[in-house]
Amino acid sequence: MSKTDSINANADNACGDSGKPPNIKTDETIKVLFRSEKQALIRFINSAVGEEYDPDTTALVELNTEFIQPKHPPDELETAAEPFDLEKIYADMIFSLNGAAYHIEFQTKADQTIVIRIMGYGVGHALSKLRAGDVREEVVFEFPVPVLIQIDKDVGLADKIPARIKLSGREESLASFDITVIKLWAYDVEELLKREFYLLLPFLLARHRKRKKTEKNKKEFLEDLQKVEKAIAGLYENGQIYSYLMANLYAVTDTIVKNINSKYYGDDPQIDEELKTMETTRPLFAHEFVAKGKAEGKAEAKAEITKVVKLFIQKKTPNEISAELGIPLNEITEILRESGLMAQTQ
Repeated sequence: MSKTDSINANADNACGDSGKPPNIKTDETIKVLFRSEKQALIRFINSAVGEEYDPDTTALVELNTEFIQPKHPPDELETAAEPFDLEKIYADMIFSLNGAAYHIEFQTKADQTIVIRIMGYGVGHALSKLRAGDVREEVVFEFPVPVLIQIDKDVGLADKIPARIKLSGREESLASFDITVIKLWAYDVEELLKREFYLLLPFLLARHRKRKKTEKNKKEFLEDLQKVEKAIAGLYENGQIYSYLMANLYAVTDTIVKNINSKYYGDDPQIDEELKTMETTRPLFAHEFVAKGKAEGKAEAKAEITKVVKLFIQKKTPNEISAELGIPLNEITEILRESGLMAQTQ
């Protein structure tokens, strides 16, 4: 996503108490949500591209998302005044699961250059990986598996965007490069929950931007908001997500709703009142940290459990937690099981 792309991309973005609507920087928002909880991100990838990673034990590592490219298109380089002038490009999110890389790209409206841009990010990742290894023998360009999330409706967009890499003049293709597409406009709350796309819940509301100010549209907006609120609360109360992700889902929902209300509904008091209800009915925060903190009533035992749980929610594997805290692995897994963060059968 380009740095200027946002759910409400315009010049009069607001901040503080200026009275203008809050700007929604989509690329930053998606990073916050997708970094909030390792398990939710792994479930998202499992469902999106058909993987089978264990959400509790899989190692997740964030990878570089900044790459260098020429400022001029290749056909303009010869005539450009400064042909070696470079600029940075930024992918939304690239990470690895047990060593396999994945790339999530998020866009609000249709962009015919998206395949080229995703390919460019993939090349940047492949080159970065090559620089870190030995290239004296066979050189393999390893691209991350790409997933495109599209908010705005684009009827011409397929579920997969097929692409191929081949050498000029040769008939055979060297490799296929298919981009999985998640067409968010085609989903409702129930379908997102069914597919475990919890991280995308707030963005369902973004589809209401730019709609005409009518009572019918406002009614549908409020109904969708109430469904999203109920879904987030239900996920937390049922133990499907943890408090940090819950809080961020609510925060993003709040920002999107305030933006749309200010821009398209003139700060409608009914919408504001619904947001206040969401604030007052928010589940209590971070109580999973003390779920099994009684441990013989010792304060030091509670502190140890809290450290283990915090590291686990911060995407550390049991092995990594054991090494960092100097606690035997079997004790780490027992704490996580007793805290309800790992299945008893694991």
